[in-house]
Amino acid sequence: MDISNFTTIAENIHCTLIVKLNGPKVVDAGGHKSVKFTHEGRDRLLPISPAWKSPMLEQGKVQHIALAIWHAMNSTGDDKTTGEDYLLQAAVKQIDGGATFLDVNVDEYSNDDAVRVEVMQFLASFLSERFDIPLSIDSSNKAVLKAGLECCRKDVGDPMLNSVSLEREDCVELVPEFNAHVVVSAAGKEDLPTTLDGRLTNLREIIGKLDALGVSRDRMHLDPLVFPISTDPMNGKGFFEVTTAAKKEFGAVKITGGYSNISFGMPNRKLLNQVFIHRVVEAGAQSGIINPVSTPIQAVAALDTNSEPFQLAKAVLEGTDMYGMEYITAFREGRLG
Repeated sequence: MDISNFTTIAENIHCTLIVKLNGPKVVDAGGHKSVKFTHEGRDRLLPISPAWKSPMLEQGKVQHIALAIWHAMNSTGDDKTTGEDYLLQAAVKQIDGGATFLDVNVDEYSNDDAVRVEVMQFLASFLSERFDIPLSIDSSNKAVLKAGLECCRKDVGDPMLNSVSLEREDCVELVPEFNAHVVVSAAGKEDLPTTLDGRLTNLREIIGKLDALGVSRDRMHLDPLVFPISTDPMNGKGFFEVTTAAKKEFGAVKITGGYSNISFGMPNRKLLNQVFIHRVVEAGAQSGIINPVSTPIQAVAALDTNSEPFQLAKAVLEGTDMYGMEYITAFREGRLG
């Protein structure tokens, strides 16, 4: 399998990310809880400050990237440095895992758009100044997207805009303005299409708008939308089909997607995610919005395609193992590795 031109859009600097308050990554230290991490070979603790207000804490969840940003922006002394180091180690892990772009999303930091803009400006500048890798600016808000793109260094490569679609088509003008690569979603104005025709119809319309602005197709990363096989056993097969069809119709584009969505609700998600990426690359995909720490593309390329775990995962992803009965049985019997 040829992965030499695969673009890894590393998704792990997102304020959506959580650890459990009573889980193994959170410890009691100095009279308060902290998130454990390692930076430059040293074990460190990111304190969960009483001054940090997060509604997720009441649900027993810690938005650890958001917490690190809060310390980096609001604390002083050691706590400020610790917040910065937490963000640095998160980025380094993804770069070491083979990231092509660092995807940055702060939408879940606050419900206030003005705060989101401020936080995006901080985070995009912080990362851009410290790493020689382009950023992918990810948001559902045009002002936040623009704020992030304005803070990206250009000498390390053009940034990426994640994403444009018919539901926010006004964002397409940002692509030529910042000479950006762009994730192009098949999302409609009011729905998320699951059929081949529905996805292609939406992609044709939004690509037409980018074409009209002179955006080169080799800078477009089409996201036909990945849906879980736990909700419909044909969702994997449907994505393989739209990948092949979109690549054939739209030429120089790259096919991408949030591939880990496929495994929601299933056991041994790592195996399913890796086999799914293997199959979409075979179908023509050259890009992915993935976690390169848990799912490095090199590990995907090295999979033993003749092994029982690979074949069982492939069957459930292609819909031949309807509802994953054989796959789940194998998991319960310890045969998936």
